Amino acid sequence: MKKQDSFPGWDWDDPDGLAVLLDGFSEQVATCDKLEPVAAGLPRDREDFLGLGLTGIEFAAFRTAHPAGLGTDLAALSSPGLTTEPGTLYRVDGDRSFTQLDISEPLPFADASVDWVYAEHLIEHVTMPVAVHWLGEARRVLRPGGVLRVTTPDLARYLVGYATDDGFLARHRRRLGMLGFGPPMPARPAFLVNQIFRYYGHQWIYDLDELRHVLTRAGFAPEQIRACAYRQGARPDVADLDTAFRTDETIYVEADR
Repeated sequence: MKKQDSFPGWDWDDPDGLAVLLDGFSEQVATCDKLEPVAAGLPRDREDFLGLGLTGIEFAAFRTAHPAGLGTDLAALSSPGLTTEPGTLYRVDGDRSFTQLDISEPLPFADASVDWVYAEHLIEHVTMPVAVHWLGEARRVLRPGGVLRVTTPDLARYLVGYATDDGFLARHRRRLGMLGFGPPMPARPAFLVNQIFRYYGHQWIYDLDELRHVLTRAGFAPEQIRACAYRQGARPDVADLDTAFRTDETIYVEADR
């Protein structure tokens, strides 16, 4: 059986047609074994966060790897007996916290509530106005001295790979194939550049200058913004949230409050 036969109707040349199939893949990931609503409700200020043992927020995470992190996502998280709803705090599998949040809306937390904010490969999924709004809200809820860490696909890495044929696009294609959704991607260089713009719900792709632009529009001072490396940053516990399988394409940026 050909690999393509395992994915009937899959056409990599039709990003709009594949959007529904990729959404289905995402829904399969949004599951856990056990969900428990927390009676105390959502934390509102720093005292509430600390009372729940929380120091920061990880966006686009159903189950944050940080033991003192609040995981959030736009999509619902489901267990065999329960599905999350916005406005409620949940314990996930007994040892992590989660709530549904829409980053296009104001965050339901007080100013200076948390020590850190982290988001891996989230900002490229929203339009620039939404990105600026969310970054401004992240800055608002950070305490003075707190840190925001954002990672996202690096446009410069794709364009250098395309222009120089340095092997990046071929390696990236192999890595994506290991994720197991869909048949192997086409090896055409132009396709491999286009897919970062047209698939996965992506809305805007950044390089370092573009990240500096949205961060300064959101209120961070230019001198507070810096490029970092994989799992290197102001707070090792936050930088350690970087996942290894995305290092080939990712740019890492931090901004201090």
